[in-house]
Amino acid sequence: MQIRKYQETDLPEMTSIWNKVVEDGIAFPQEECLTEENGGYFFASQSYTGVAENDGKIVGLYILHPNNVGRCGHICNASYAVSSACRGQHIGEKLVAGVYSAWNNPRRIQDEGRAL
Repeated sequence: MQIRKYQETDLPEMTSIWNKVVEDGIAFPQEECLTEENGGYFFASQSYTGVAENDGKIVGLYILHPNNVGRCGHICNASYAVSSACRGQHIGEKLVAGVYSAWNNPRRIQDEGRAL
């Protein structure tokens, strides 16, 4: 399994995973599902969006963004989603470890996209 920055080609699978969590109504505050179009904008607008890829299939994702603005803009907020078909396989743990790895190596994030 590889944890990496998302690519546009990942968007259909990412949007499907995200929407399932939204539809379940338990974890995310959103009430509206993403379309492929607004999903692309949503994921691109984050400070960082990473995916878990296993055998060429996206099985999970995470987003990072500031929790606030101004003097509190340094506080990070993260959201995680794992494919319902792949839950129980510790993918969420691997996504969290990917965030910590990125956090401990901010150059990686700067090289791949926007800085946190």
